[in-house]
Amino acid sequence: MTPTTVSSKPSRGNKSRLRRWLGSIQGKMIIASLLISLVPTAIAAELTVRLVLGVMDTDVESFLHETSILFLGQFQEAHQEGASLGKYLYEQQQLKSPSQPVTKVDTSFMRLVETLGYSVVMIYTESDNKIIFSNYPVSHFEILPSDVGNSLYSMQLPNRSLVMSGGSFSYEVDGKSYVILVGNWLDENFIENLKSVTSIDLRLYYKSDNQFHMIYSSRSDAAVGTPLPDDVVQVLESGHSAYYDPQADEGRFRVEYLPVRNARGEMIGIMSSGMRTTELPSIGDLPVNTILIVFLSGAILSALTGLFVTRRLSRPLRSLSKGVASIIDGDYNHRVGVQGDDEVAELAQAFNHLSERLNLLRSLEAELRRKDRLSALGEVAVGIAHEIRNPLGTIKTSAELVRKREGISAGDVKLLGYVVDEVRRIDSLIDEFLSFARPSAPHMRRLPLSAVAQKVGDFCEPELSSHKITLALTDDSEGAMVQGDEDHLFQAALNLVLNAIDAMAGGGSMEIRSWRDGKFAKLSFRDSGTGIPLEMQEKIFDPFVTTKPHGTGLGLAKVFSVMESHGGTVDLQSRPGEGSCFTLVLPIAD
Repeated sequence: MTPTTVSSKPSRGNKSRLRRWLGSIQGKMIIASLLISLVPTAIAAELTVRLVLGVMDTDVESFLHETSILFLGQFQEAHQEGASLGKYLYEQQQLKSPSQPVTKVDTSFMRLVETLGYSVVMIYTESDNKIIFSNYPVSHFEILPSDVGNSLYSMQLPNRSLVMSGGSFSYEVDGKSYVILVGNWLDENFIENLKSVTSIDLRLYYKSDNQFHMIYSSRSDAAVGTPLPDDVVQVLESGHSAYYDPQADEGRFRVEYLPVRNARGEMIGIMSSGMRTTELPSIGDLPVNTILIVFLSGAILSALTGLFVTRRLSRPLRSLSKGVASIIDGDYNHRVGVQGDDEVAELAQAFNHLSERLNLLRSLEAELRRKDRLSALGEVAVGIAHEIRNPLGTIKTSAELVRKREGISAGDVKLLGYVVDEVRRIDSLIDEFLSFARPSAPHMRRLPLSAVAQKVGDFCEPELSSHKITLALTDDSEGAMVQGDEDHLFQAALNLVLNAIDAMAGGGSMEIRSWRDGKFAKLSFRDSGTGIPLEMQEKIFDPFVTTKPHGTGLGLAKVFSVMESHGGTVDLQSRPGEGSCFTLVLPIAD
């Protein structure tokens, strides 16, 4: 039995990849960020906890302030609603017994009062505070004080003295003033919205004998009559709208104090809202693992930050590396993305500039080689044309003489006619070749580029129609003028149209458009033909390069030569199967 061997290649491969990653810029920067951030992260963990507690303390202060405002709002609301209920009771009495004072309250009105959250109804004479009616056994009452707007009352019951908050309505009958008082006791049920928050201690201090004493507390462990600390009174009497004491009552409470002022701005009462410090968290209350969690979170965040930063740095570096490889492979059109304005971005810009310059140099080199080839071709063409035309002339003359002799059979006459026609065709090709190799000098003059487009469109429209090709002429040149030879430009445009016809053997569409683009006038020829293969596009303007079975390969080379003599260019955009677009670009004449 053959023993089974476990390969260690995957493990070695993983170690190799890890070693490469640790040696990369990304790995080094992540490790460096972790080492650098360990101590700051530990400090940040403690500062974070303190910051959280500081924010919590600020929130507690804001919460207590809003609670105090809400408590004071209850007094105003009780004053307004109590007065409205008293007025309603008076109006109901006047409907039943006009000119009679209200001396009692029926059960329907009491149910209304209780539904609205009030419990005390009392009627008394304003001159001597004699109680006519009360649903509680009140033996004596006192307004605390009149400057508050008759919203606080001290009520003496058989076994205790309570403070009531409410509103009153005064009216006169037979010259005697009566007051209807509706309110609620200042007890644990006074503020319904805060009943569920049992940790809040709401207190109301009333000024008597030049000192503020507590007359109400929402918690039973506070003694009525407790004086307010003098330092709080001094701060509020100095004009502050509120005072927050995080160490009240020897650090046992955090309290927000709000002053209650009369119409003259005098402070007649103080409202406080507090919470026990034992009911709020502190640093000592936090478990050790909380700080560890904060520390580990900071470390992980540092690692993620390092990963993000290194990716931002390594990505453009990898892009630059790929760009260099593309330049080595001969792709001078490759560009890298530029992000930001740091040193890496400057390096990317320098690379793009280098690539652009190399591409320009390659174009200039190709142009020089092309000119050298054309120059040599012109010299050779003249000699070859001279050597070929002389015997061709002799052949043509001899064939015509022989064809005119008597006794020549019809078959021989026909063959001699073929000889003459072929000689003429060869002579025409020589003329075309000589025209390309030794072009005539252009006769330059100012002319509108749109006129060339219109002329070639009118000339070729019958031929295009016969091949089932629709023509669209568009003039957006705004009358742009160019300096050129009209005949040469027409010949170049005609060559482009004829090539387009050959590319659309089954019919199609063609658009000839002229337009202005900055300092240049452009004339484009767009067809819906078969397009030009990618490998042919770079050399399509070279002499004798053609995609047609019987073409000479001089048409587009002639177009290129014409544009070169006019100081312009010709651009090509083509996708196989989607058609081609040739654009003649000429500088606008000043």
